[in-house]
Amino acid sequence: MKIITDLKLLRQKSVEVIPEEVQNIIKKLEDSLDLDRGIGLSGIQIGILKKISIIRYNDIKLNLINAKIIRKFDKFRFKQERCLSIPGISIDTIRYKQIIVENNKKQYEFDINTDGIICIVIQHEIDHTNGLLMIDRKWRKRK
Repeated sequence: MKIITDLKLLRQKSVEVIPEEVQNIIKKLEDSLDLDRGIGLSGIQIGILKKISIIRYNDIKLNLINAKIIRKFDKFRFKQERCLSIPGISIDTIRYKQIIVENNKKQYEFDINTDGIICIVIQHEIDHTNGLLMIDRKWRKRK
């Protein structure tokens, strides 16, 4: 499936995915993810407005099912974030070094020091399911 780049469409909020839909949507996401260009993809990026995302990085295979960040700690400036739906640019964003995520009704903790880029990508993909884009998280230097 083609990656959506229309910002108006991408700003829509997704709804919860039901268990019967999960495997079919994951297959579509995997088929659409170009591993040479990205490591994560959300349903909305291929026109499926469901709270589902995948992350594929080295040997990590993570599915985010109705995921939400329930706590976040230690805001920082993440340099050069990119998005398959906003090709050709990278920007500095505001992200968090540590997050607690509820994923498929279970809680998990991710930390930039131990989980590296995965911690950032989770934040990025959950934002997509909430209609937020990396440009909404743009780092702005305070005067």
